[in-house]
Amino acid sequence: MAERTGEPELVASFFTLSGAGFGQPPRHTFVERCEAAAAAGFAGIGLHTDDLARTRASGVDASSMRRVLDGAGLRLVEIEFLDGWAQDADELSFAAAVADVESVADALGGRHVSVGEFRPGVLDLDAAAARLASFARRLDARGLLVAVEPFPWSALPDVSTALELLRRAGTANAGLMVDVWHFFNGGAGLEVLDDLPGAGVAAVQLNDGPRVHADFLRHARAARRLPGSGELDVVGLIRAVQAAGFTGPWCVEVNTPEFRELPVEAAAKAAADAALTVLDAARG
Repeated sequence: MAERTGEPELVASFFTLSGAGFGQPPRHTFVERCEAAAAAGFAGIGLHTDDLARTRASGVDASSMRRVLDGAGLRLVEIEFLDGWAQDADELSFAAAVADVESVADALGGRHVSVGEFRPGVLDLDAAAARLASFARRLDARGLLVAVEPFPWSALPDVSTALELLRRAGTANAGLMVDVWHFFNGGAGLEVLDDLPGAGVAAVQLNDGPRVHADFLRHARAARRLPGSGELDVVGLIRAVQAAGFTGPWCVEVNTPEFRELPVEAAAKAAADAALTVLDAARG
């Protein structure tokens, strides 16, 4: 089922329909996720790089995956996740991780790759920017945008740091990932989107949650709620990214213990309905 006429293009990020926590293998198969996403009105999905090999191992090869996507009227939009580059990187391991992204793109396509740094520490911005520019140019050869996502607990903790990193990298296909939860709980205000380097807002992940001021990692993995069901200014942020030139697609990334226990069809419908509600409110 393609996107509904006249409505925004919605994308089910990988973790939204995985039925599992971050870092855990998905409870729902690739085929089940695609069928549920299409039935709920999503136009695209996200895929974690690990899931290509996992799905192939289950007996569904890349050609069959493409047929599933095409038959459901879906496209692969978001490829997750490149980390371990912003600080000192294991060059061989990171080169293999980039190659995994390229394998997904070669097999199934893709619009953007989400990248960031999970580890805490102090960031050498110049060194990190050089590494970002290097792999962004490599992924540009496959037509992929690079969406840099800050995490409040990490060495890349907030939007301001991410934007400075992007300015130093100076790469046209690299921009900012605006995840609602990380944006606000990293301390950003809407004004930071007024002057953006590179690809500007490269991607958006809609969600919601409480305002938190400590223990960010635990909250991010347990309280990333449906958009419109928390304390964050989701509608204001949608308007701000639109003012910055972003027009979609709109990824939805939700994953709480309660949400991941839902049947995949119910999770997909709840995520799509919530996203459409806040996007409609932003038009008002």
